[in-house]
Amino acid sequence: MKFLHARSVSCLALISAIGVTGIAPAAFAQADSEKKMETVTVTATRREQTLQEVPVAVSVVSGDLLESTGTGSMDALSDLTPSLTLLKGNNESNSSVSIRGLGTSVFSQAVEPSVSIVIDDVLMARSGQGFQDLIDVQRVEVLRGPQSTLFGKNASAGVVSVTTRGPSETLTGGFDVELAEEDSSYAVRGTLSGPISDTVGFRVSAFTNDYAGHLRNVATGERANGSDSWGLRGKLQFDITDRLALTLIGDYRESDSEPVVTVRTANNPAYLAQLAPVVPGQENTALRANADSYATTEQAGLSAKAEYTFDNDFTLTSISAWRSWDFANNLDVDGLSNENPLPGGLLTFDLNSGTINLNQYTQEVRLASPDLGNFDFLIGAFAYHLDLERHFERRLELMTPGGMIAQSGQFDGSVENNYYAAFASANYYFNDQTSLFGGARLLTEEVNWVAFRDPTNVLVPGDLPLTGVQGILADFTGGVSDTAVVGNIGIRHSFNDYANAYASYSRGYKGKSTTIDFASIQGEEPVDAEESDAYEIGLKLTSPGGRWAANFAAFHTQFNNFQSQAQLPGEIATVLINAGDVSTQGVEAELMARPTDLTDISLGLAYIDATIDTFPSGPCYAGQTVADGCVNGVQDLAGKDLPYSPDLRLTFFGRQTVPLAAMPFDGFIQASGYWQDDILFSLDQSPIATGEARTMVNAAIGVEDKNGRYNASIFVNNVFDEHYVTSISQLGLFGGFTFQYVPRDHQRYVGIRFGANF
Repeated sequence: MKFLHARSVSCLALISAIGVTGIAPAAFAQADSEKKMETVTVTATRREQTLQEVPVAVSVVSGDLLESTGTGSMDALSDLTPSLTLLKGNNESNSSVSIRGLGTSVFSQAVEPSVSIVIDDVLMARSGQGFQDLIDVQRVEVLRGPQSTLFGKNASAGVVSVTTRGPSETLTGGFDVELAEEDSSYAVRGTLSGPISDTVGFRVSAFTNDYAGHLRNVATGERANGSDSWGLRGKLQFDITDRLALTLIGDYRESDSEPVVTVRTANNPAYLAQLAPVVPGQENTALRANADSYATTEQAGLSAKAEYTFDNDFTLTSISAWRSWDFANNLDVDGLSNENPLPGGLLTFDLNSGTINLNQYTQEVRLASPDLGNFDFLIGAFAYHLDLERHFERRLELMTPGGMIAQSGQFDGSVENNYYAAFASANYYFNDQTSLFGGARLLTEEVNWVAFRDPTNVLVPGDLPLTGVQGILADFTGGVSDTAVVGNIGIRHSFNDYANAYASYSRGYKGKSTTIDFASIQGEEPVDAEESDAYEIGLKLTSPGGRWAANFAAFHTQFNNFQSQAQLPGEIATVLINAGDVSTQGVEAELMARPTDLTDISLGLAYIDATIDTFPSGPCYAGQTVADGCVNGVQDLAGKDLPYSPDLRLTFFGRQTVPLAAMPFDGFIQASGYWQDDILFSLDQSPIATGEARTMVNAAIGVEDKNGRYNASIFVNNVFDEHYVTSISQLGLFGGFTFQYVPRDHQRYVGIRFGANF
């Protein structure tokens, strides 16, 4: 909710002379008539610790900061955290999450993400589940680097952990509204919370969003790329006894969007003539499509968290959860309206659709010790079960001198994943200044799959089967299993009350898998498990007066058998591969400051070098020649950049409160944003698939009641009207063309926000 307390607005962080990644917002509170930075509590180690104490590279974005900047969705979170890259593709299933340049962007539904998204202690099995609205959030923690010891499942590159607000001790409530005229959008969020009895509390949050779209379809004259969604979440907290507490959470969400793409480049004169009056280009925001492009999502979840504290202060925690995710989409790939008969050599590609039906069950149990003198520990177990079904259809029509020839096919697949783990972590304190920390996780995992694609099973009688690899019979079952040990170890030293440093090593892991999608090939070998080894040093500083804090980290991470995807030569389809060895290294920094009682500042910096170390048989890009390095359909990618990782990224947030003594409210002005350099969107290093460097600035001016009961503001997003895209993909159709996904804030837009609470 946007219950903005300007005096408690949290800041994000970063800047330094020695560099480091991340953004950690900091909250501010009143203290003896002087507002200083409030202590930020995190649970990055599954225990409550302060941000400045925890020996982990973690960025913390508070709920107040999300509300102040109007950050209402997960994909916008990377605007505030420089080491985090969330790229929303043309649908949630094709969206990717990367931390420190490493993530997973594949079509195969058997593959887990390298970056885990965890919401209220519950793992999201696939990244698409995490691309949702952020409502009534207490904080977001971005844990950078492998987190397999305590978070375990698929956290070989990092974790995004979201904690929502819990029930309040008194009856409270509120709402906020956001309106923007340019794209005919509105968002409404509301919350009601309080006690039901002396031992039972509740919290209910709900939202609805509607957005007409920012692109235009010249074939219909209508806007395109719009969306609407709604959802709710309820919490019940039972203080059953002084020692036993139970929290129940239920949530439900629906969304319906029109995720269209625009043509960036095209060389075929016949295709360009059919596309007119649309002109391909980097800033093209028009399309000429006739088929429905859609992405619909229905998501639900239930969880129960029980905590019992024994007489000796040991704490036992149990978290049981179920989640479902139903997803359906279609994309008009050719982008043509077909108002006139297509000339020979051009085809229609209006059907490229699929569904995903996912159910997951998780159970975690943890036992945490109290301080036992010179050490403490935490032990636990985790179980996970996943059932996922995938259906996909594709149909193309080609105009020839003899008439129309159609090709079509369909695919059905399923994935079952069972995972069990036991883990432990501990801290040993040599003295008040120096401690040793570490942990280990023993895991065992089994993944089974079924794939069926019969090339004779066409969608329309008379169609021909799709050719090439896509026309090979795929009717098989398979599976893999694995056992592994992962963990971490490190040392922390406190120089004084205001400075401490740490050094650590950690091992990350992501299990074996295979291609479960339209490109599934019978007899194809599963890809090996992805493993990562990370080395990190960090420094955390706080000023004696509590006016500023700065955190720094330097890291090197080596990934073996990195899982990625590549387009087959001459094919539309992509398959899962082990892309050799890759590495990422760099420095990160964050700075949070309150230089005056009325000024909040946070700055962030991430310099990251994400590189392919070995990949001798990498895919070539469309049109690549022998002179360009493509030999027999492959190229050596050693020394090339990994996609989805800008080398340098800077973020900032600043807010100035303006006292208005004669008024019941104060004024404020704020700005936030980021700068990043070029970003590559394709593993094959296509020069066309590169997004340019950009500067994004969002600003707002408004008023807030002195008691924090209401606020109103006018905001301007993308102040400098800087165009950009979040994905670029090449296809060999029509002799080769490139399409791109243009996000909502590719242009400047203005709106108003209003919030009130009691």
